[in-house]
Amino acid sequence: MEPFAIEAAAAHIEERLGVPPTAVVPARDLRRGAVFICAVPRGEALGWIIIDEAGAPLEERAAIRQVVELAAICEAAEETAAALAIDAALPALAAAWRLAGELGEDDAVLATHAMYQALEELQPLVQGVRIAEPGYLDALAAAAGLIGDRFDLLKETAGQVSAHLTGGELDPLEPLAEQLWGAIRILAREGAPDRFRENVEGAMGAARAFADDVVEQYLVPLSGPAAETMEDDA
Repeated sequence: MEPFAIEAAAAHIEERLGVPPTAVVPARDLRRGAVFICAVPRGEALGWIIIDEAGAPLEERAAIRQVVELAAICEAAEETAAALAIDAALPALAAAWRLAGELGEDDAVLATHAMYQALEELQPLVQGVRIAEPGYLDALAAAAGLIGDRFDLLKETAGQVSAHLTGGELDPLEPLAEQLWGAIRILAREGAPDRFRENVEGAMGAARAFADDVVEQYLVPLSGPAAETMEDDA
């Protein structure tokens, strides 16, 4: 999806409601195709409306809940897959990789290189405009599986390097240990990538609560049953 599609959606909202949205999140509805979850300022709170590419709003509660819950879970999946840490983690891993090579620490070279490659594979997936849809969530899960395995290897290697520290002021392994643990902290900042499934499952309750809020603060009349969630549709 091109950025102009989001700009067009924002223009539809401003024309319809008289105010521009504060956020527009693209998603995909099974029947309507591309849709846009729009947050609209309502005093000190937010109102919500989801529109299709023509600017027509979704009105069915079940469809709204499904789209909103999926968008929230995709956001949680990005966080736990270390997507938000890529920009900081890549240079940290590169520095550790170079230092490990200089010290002849082959295991650390392998672990840092493997983690770097896994993040490079994730990077194009989470750059630019992302659409909340099942295919994107599946792709994140696949990338996160590789990252999780290599995150375990990186932690194991950092532990081994730390175990060989002598405690001396000039211990050459001390800077390497610091670099490795620093990269690990960056990767774990948003959520441990080795627990992707558990973290995503744990986010489902928050996703349902978010959908409740969107439905409650929806800006056009709704149709359909009052309480349906992704679990009900599964």
